[in-house]
Amino acid sequence: MNELLKYRVIYIGEVHNNREIHEIQLKIIREFYKREKKLVIAMEMFQQPFQEYLDAYTEGEISEREMLEKTEYKKRWGFDEELYRDIWRFANKYGIKLIALNIPSELLKEIREKGLENVRSVYLPPKIVYPPEEYKNFLLENMKRHSKKFNEKRFIDIQTAWDNGMAYKILKLLVLYPEHRIIVTVGKGHLYKGYGIPYVLKKLFGVKQAVMYPLEDERFFLLLKIN
Repeated sequence: MNELLKYRVIYIGEVHNNREIHEIQLKIIREFYKREKKLVIAMEMFQQPFQEYLDAYTEGEISEREMLEKTEYKKRWGFDEELYRDIWRFANKYGIKLIALNIPSELLKEIREKGLENVRSVYLPPKIVYPPEEYKNFLLENMKRHSKKFNEKRFIDIQTAWDNGMAYKILKLLVLYPEHRIIVTVGKGHLYKGYGIPYVLKKLFGVKQAVMYPLEDERFFLLLKIN
């Protein structure tokens, strides 16, 4: 924790269906809150157009069930809500700002159809940051383990859009909340060796970032520091 307190943006990478990792995420968030109250929790699990419902939930205006329905959680994310609910309940209990980090599914559909180079969106930075070769190869190798038949360009376009869209949102948060620390819960594939979201954000805006990356056995974390 003493090391993490040196950074403005802290990513806690996850394997989406690994309950133990989500327990670690909550533990780290709790430890931060003990030390300082100016926190923002940004979650990949929610898409940005539905931010108003996360605000209403953390402000006590709507119930958890209504928040999940209005954010279309099951349709747009789908993983068991029990994996994450202790995190958003903690935010609700203490009035911590909860941020929808992911870009909308409709934008991804447009990118699949037209190609990333032909799409402009308020959810993407004006100039797209493309992945370096090492990260691109990592993404392609991972995909090949799951499917032998896929369109490589389309796949990289989607991954690039995800990384750029989420990094761009974090940039906006840094401007909106200049005194707050941003804690990001996101799939570990978006953080590999500091690539993905941290790499894009570094290109867009200079800020100290720390990446907690779960290793292969999914029990231990590697801390990467990005200045």
